[in-house]
Amino acid sequence: MTTTEFKPTPDTSFHGPVLSFEFPGMRIGVAEYAEGPTGTTVLHFPERAKAAVDVRGGFPGTFNVDMLRMGYDTRVLDAVVISGGSIYGLEAASGVAHALKDDGYRSGDITNVGFVSGAIIFDLGDRRLNELCPDAALGAAALRNAKEGHFPLGAHGAGRMSVHGMYFGTPLHSGQGGAFRQIGQTKIAAFAVVNPVGLVVDRKGGIANGGQALPDGISTIADLLSGMPYERDDLGFVKSQTWSGGRVNPSNTTISVVVTNRKLSYASIQRLAIQVQTSMGRAIQPLATGWDGDVLFAVSTDEVDDPSVHEMEIGTIASEVMWDALLTINEPRVVEPLGHATASQVEKIDGRFIFDKGFELTIRRNSERLTLEVTGERAIFGLPSGHKLEARLEPNGRFIVEGSPMRPLRDGAFVLGDNGEIEHVVVNLGAWQQTGIQQKTTG
Repeated sequence: MTTTEFKPTPDTSFHGPVLSFEFPGMRIGVAEYAEGPTGTTVLHFPERAKAAVDVRGGFPGTFNVDMLRMGYDTRVLDAVVISGGSIYGLEAASGVAHALKDDGYRSGDITNVGFVSGAIIFDLGDRRLNELCPDAALGAAALRNAKEGHFPLGAHGAGRMSVHGMYFGTPLHSGQGGAFRQIGQTKIAAFAVVNPVGLVVDRKGGIANGGQALPDGISTIADLLSGMPYERDDLGFVKSQTWSGGRVNPSNTTISVVVTNRKLSYASIQRLAIQVQTSMGRAIQPLATGWDGDVLFAVSTDEVDDPSVHEMEIGTIASEVMWDALLTINEPRVVEPLGHATASQVEKIDGRFIFDKGFELTIRRNSERLTLEVTGERAIFGLPSGHKLEARLEPNGRFIVEGSPMRPLRDGAFVLGDNGEIEHVVVNLGAWQQTGIQQKTTG
């Protein structure tokens, strides 16, 4: 059974690092489909908030953002919804709007409609082997499990399958990041689902790789920029010399939100959005390319007057908080043990494993070595049909694919069913693993 043949169950549990902070008037919820993996992140403002939006990327996917351009100087926004799944993931925002009505936050009357804005990232294509996307049920689940003062960091919510660095042919898994600062009575929180074509860098230019493999001799953005221009095909895909795989799909986006409790006019909130997203060009290089859909939401819960922080300083402080948030994307996600079969439990492997429609991998064993061949109609991690890889089977049952440390298919393991036979294979073990179901053996 493939991921398109069943109804997945939303996972709203937290695993791993969480940003904890105090910000009454804002609730945050995440929900995921582990089978994707993909997810949704919701910021809910029960008393509504003022908001503005700044769209910079050349390929945005948004939900109801024109409302935020109307210049309303009153609280109109109920929630910001960020989702994976590209254009299909916009359904999650509609699900949040329905849940606001169904749960009594809004009546649905013309004077009391749930106002939701949102945006999506691209997390399909070469990075996962199915087309499962966030939907209305997932959006509603995220809203209904929202909490004050908790924001999961790393591979959670809409950042469940996000990456950065494809511009340079060096795709690295990222996630969602958050940071918070309070000065006097003024609270400033920044959140980002980080999925840019460019790379996230620290304040010294170092690449935020979260311990993932980088090409030899590469540690800073300067190292990569010195190699430009790169050879690209007619669609702009990097013909990478550092990434062992097919061409890299560059469709990416960073969706960010900056929230303050300061009372601000609409004009000031709009300027906050522009200033903070402009500042993000220091931390994401390059930012807002034609392949990105970058969107920043600026929100004020409109609660306090605080003369200790000048209004002009809020944007500068928020810009630094946003950079802090971007650097928390690689917080490790806790992954439960797989419980895979050992090599001695697997006497023979000669079969097809289906991940989803068109995604198929045939695996054969010869002694302690495996041959993995892409045999479906669709590429697997950019590897076309007919492409073969060699892997080494370890005594513990894990197999290691040979080649560059930047290879798109790195490792895997087999899992036995109740009958003691191989039931499925899991590839790229860890937070971003993909599962293929064993089919009839080949001849």
